Amino acid sequence: MKTRRVSIGIATIAAVLLLVAGSARLAKAQNRAMKPKMTEAQLFDLQKQFEDASVAADATRVSALMSDDAIFVHGSGAAQTKAEYINSLTTGQLKVSTYQMNDGKVVFFDGGAVVSGPTDIGLVLPGGAPPRMLHLRISTVWLAKPSGWQIVLNQGTPIAGPPPAPAH
Repeated sequence: MKTRRVSIGIATIAAVLLLVAGSARLAKAQNRAMKPKMTEAQLFDLQKQFEDASVAADATRVSALMSDDAIFVHGSGAAQTKAEYINSLTTGQLKVSTYQMNDGKVVFFDGGAVVSGPTDIGLVLPGGAPPRMLHLRISTVWLAKPSGWQIVLNQGTPIAGPPPAPAH
């Protein structure tokens, strides 16, 4: 009888281990299915789509490219939610005439990527003020979601001129 209990206990432990291992493999497979592979070229294309949609004030396209919980941080430090950013584009509060990343780089991480590079952003200012050209380093965090790759953070940092030469 004791031998039977031991063999039932071992069989139960083995079944639990197989179930856990199978569940882990299934979770990894589902995770891979949720996070489609993306190349640098594809990410640069998504980044360009976002830039072009922002210039065109295309709310539908911008909305599709941004996660609902995305944050847009301007070079001034002002932060906007996705809804606020789209509203500022569609109402003309923010009128972007140029949005061009130059010499961008991509860094992949598990489930996402960061696209970053020096970017020229032209703004049309209200009240007849002369247009303004901003030179920023933009970093955009893209996350693979079940619905596709979306922006969760876009942040601009002003690019300052070179530091002054040290005094002798």
